[in-house]
Amino acid sequence: MAPTSSGQKGLKPHHIDMGERGIYHTDNRLNDLTGKEWVFATRSVINKSYPPSFQFALRSRHGGQKPPELCADLIRTFTKSGERVLDPFMGVGGTLIGATISGRRAVGVEINPRWIAIYREVCSLEGLPEQEAVCGDSRTVLAGFEPESFDLVLTDVPYWNMDRRRRSKGKFKRADGPAVEPRRSKLSPFAPDETETDVTGMQGKEEWLDTMRAVFAAALRLLRPRRYMAVFIGDMYHSGRYHMLSAELAGLLESLGLVLKANLIWYDVSKKLHVYGYRYEFIPSMVHQNILVLRKE
Repeated sequence: MAPTSSGQKGLKPHHIDMGERGIYHTDNRLNDLTGKEWVFATRSVINKSYPPSFQFALRSRHGGQKPPELCADLIRTFTKSGERVLDPFMGVGGTLIGATISGRRAVGVEINPRWIAIYREVCSLEGLPEQEAVCGDSRTVLAGFEPESFDLVLTDVPYWNMDRRRRSKGKFKRADGPAVEPRRSKLSPFAPDETETDVTGMQGKEEWLDTMRAVFAAALRLLRPRRYMAVFIGDMYHSGRYHMLSAELAGLLESLGLVLKANLIWYDVSKKLHVYGYRYEFIPSMVHQNILVLRKE
């Protein structure tokens, strides 16, 4: 249905009838959503199902890949068509694909060339134009971009040694299947433990936080005033206690001058439950992630 101008009978000034989408207000400074779409976008828990798509089998070689459609939903919420999105931890390009399918421009920075190669292969297989993908360390690469040149920062941070956490030992059997070993996570850790350093040179949570500070300080310089930063971050259970990494990262980002506006919960309905602490201790099986939403005031 074609949009109806505000001069038509029944519509107030500055309102455009977008048909089934609802009514769009021309004074909307943040995005292109109608009022009905805006209400849905502000829900604090995202439980929408995102079926495997965009060469999921290929992209899932990266354990932290996010559904491009979820990224697109977030991009549509925090930008207008044609605006520019930055992902300083692009991985296999969920943010970049999300920007493409939502009509935005994007730049991703990724330290591992393997993930950039997969992103480019996905674009080729899907017939999508490639966004700009830069191979390098965001702590140095972002210094080469013009200040205040992006309208949104959307990223999924690398996780502090998450995939090396112990699960309950032994094989486990579901009621309708054979006994199997617990599945190993494909997330790439910064360090196997607090004392051993992996190939990235990272050690422990404090150094992880220091790296997050450096990257996000560089990204903040590139964000336009009064625009948003949305960051995926999962909490974790480690060495006998729950670590609320989302709260620690939120505090760090606020210390840089950002203002925390929301903590959206993404309930990943496709995530399988794992066996932790069976018979001895309650340990949560994480089926959600936090999406921290902050604004540069």
